[in-house]
Amino acid sequence: MEIKKAVRRALPLQLAFYAPSGAGKTFSALLFAAGLSPNGKVVVVDTERGRASLYADNKKILAALPGGFDVIELDAPYHPQRYIEALDLAESQGYRVCIVDSGSDSWDGPGGCSDLAEKAKGMWAGAKLWNKRMMTRAALSDMHVIWCLKAQEKTKIIDKAKSGTGKQEYIDLGVLPIWEKNNLFPQLLVFSVDPTTHVSTVKKCHDDLWQFFTEPKLITKADGEKIRQWNEGGKQLDPHEQLKKRARAAAEIGLAEYTAFYQACSPSDKKALKDSTHEENKRIAATVVVVEAEPESDLERDLRTNPLGPQPVQKLIDEMEEPVG
Repeated sequence: MEIKKAVRRALPLQLAFYAPSGAGKTFSALLFAAGLSPNGKVVVVDTERGRASLYADNKKILAALPGGFDVIELDAPYHPQRYIEALDLAESQGYRVCIVDSGSDSWDGPGGCSDLAEKAKGMWAGAKLWNKRMMTRAALSDMHVIWCLKAQEKTKIIDKAKSGTGKQEYIDLGVLPIWEKNNLFPQLLVFSVDPTTHVSTVKKCHDDLWQFFTEPKLITKADGEKIRQWNEGGKQLDPHEQLKKRARAAAEIGLAEYTAFYQACSPSDKKALKDSTHEENKRIAATVVVVEAEPESDLERDLRTNPLGPQPVQKLIDEMEEPVG
């Protein structure tokens, strides 16, 4: 822990587009990603059964991304751990921009957080823990991450006992994303996309960026380029800074988690950690008291064996084949 002078840095960014189906979230996100990527390399984690690939030969998308874009098709179950695995895969292949379409499935899709809580008889602690891990992984990514989110009309019901009129009241909250509400806090920019006009209206924005989005607009590649140029105006990061932060986050969970993280690193990443924080991380991990895991629940068994899911969901603590070296 130290006190140092505040300096704006060129951090990997998180952004979000939300709207009802058919509004143009994916299209807008692809154009924005084209400008945000310094080399035109973009990948989409597609949970919507190949819908992102419908834009593979779209003329406007190809004009913005001449080399096209790549996809990771993620089928149910939509456990947050599988999103983490998808981000790991994309990052390991050198992508600088990753679109997750749709992030909503991690919350409300088959095998997502809502299902986890339901199987736990309404107890949300486990589901929220997994959601936090997914969001922490995105926040510590080397990539810019753009979340596409489903949305729907929301209404707040005021019980008559709490109503000023003595009658039950209904407050229209408008169109809101289907996602854990706290997940929007780390987003640098959040856009609502109009389903009729397809224009995007900024709903959350860093002060220095309001100048670019003063009015609702159709998103273009130029919008992503402006944000990239602004971001690159900050001090460049240590190339291994995000890696070190991910390693520290794993160590704070426990030795088994850190061992798994370290063993999954590339040889160059292992060297970067050995030359810096590896020994400290091992000491931190060794001091963490891990509560003995409960027997596997029906839900965890379902998620592992669901034939729709090509990859099993990893257990919270895996058995390690080799010690941390």
